[in-house]
Amino acid sequence: MMTFLLELKDNINKFYNKHNVYLVPALKFVVAFISFLLLNVQIGYMTVLKNPLIALAVSIICAFLPSGFTVVALSIFMLAHLYAISAEFAVISLCIVLVMYLLYFRFAPKQGYILIFTVILCWCKIPEAIPVAVALGAGLTSFIPVSFGVIIYYIIKTASAYETAITNSSVADSMQQISYIVESFFNNKSCLIFVIAFTVAIIITYIIKRLSVDNAWTYAIAVGTVSEFIILIVGSLALNAKINIVFMIIGIIIGAVAAYICKIVFFSVDYKRTEYVQYEDDEYYYYVKAVPKISLVNENVKVKQINARKTRKTSDLSDIRRAADKNAATLETDDDDITFYDK
Repeated sequence: MMTFLLELKDNINKFYNKHNVYLVPALKFVVAFISFLLLNVQIGYMTVLKNPLIALAVSIICAFLPSGFTVVALSIFMLAHLYAISAEFAVISLCIVLVMYLLYFRFAPKQGYILIFTVILCWCKIPEAIPVAVALGAGLTSFIPVSFGVIIYYIIKTASAYETAITNSSVADSMQQISYIVESFFNNKSCLIFVIAFTVAIIITYIIKRLSVDNAWTYAIAVGTVSEFIILIVGSLALNAKINIVFMIIGIIIGAVAAYICKIVFFSVDYKRTEYVQYEDDEYYYYVKAVPKISLVNENVKVKQINARKTRKTSDLSDIRRAADKNAATLETDDDDITFYDK
């Protein structure tokens, strides 16, 4: 299994290095276009922005710009749709988005797609699949886009309930609308549990994977997955939150598999060949642990066989000349044969 994944990794790297000029913009376009379509499906209250051609045009622009631009464009779309429901809702959401930008662009400006994938996985009901894997691949600061991805999803989810309340006239004036938004969002226990569980899982996974013990990444995956599961279970029981247990278990299993794949891709080492080195300089003693990476041997090696032939001994000059003429003719027909003569 590991050999297959390593070969797959090697083939993907070769394909990516060869076609990255076209592959990267194409992937950016696909992710952006799917995100805009999902956003329009969930809260497509502004008719102009709901047009697929608008989403297509903006996605093409996002394909050639950094991930931060895609996050900003999606935020603008979301706020515009929320403004079509209520100006109060748009203002409160804008404050949350601004706080998100202050943290995101300060600590994790290159991890915009983690935020987007978190929202998509929340929409698929399996957000548990992302924290352990991103902790291995993206590092400690990945808890920022993951947390805000969960928050953005619940803002979108709250918008549907808020629009229904306004339609039924259960919320009349502006103060009631603001009170309803604050209570609906900030009292959402599921959102709070997910943010806490994902943040703790990312921090624990990152700390353990940085240890110098053997199989640190394997321990990090196991402990991070178990801690995420325990916090979700205990939190849902303690706060009486509505979390689907079946989807939660499926998401955690998918997350563990994704984390294992990340381990092979980013940290495939052979602990059996570990070496320890000790040396010193004028000020320090150094104790170094060197663990070699697992590399695949290239099996496509072409071996060219060279045949050597010996002739009989001779001292006759005429025999040598005739043999040399014969050898020259042989070399013209078979370049792989080499003839040696003994005098």
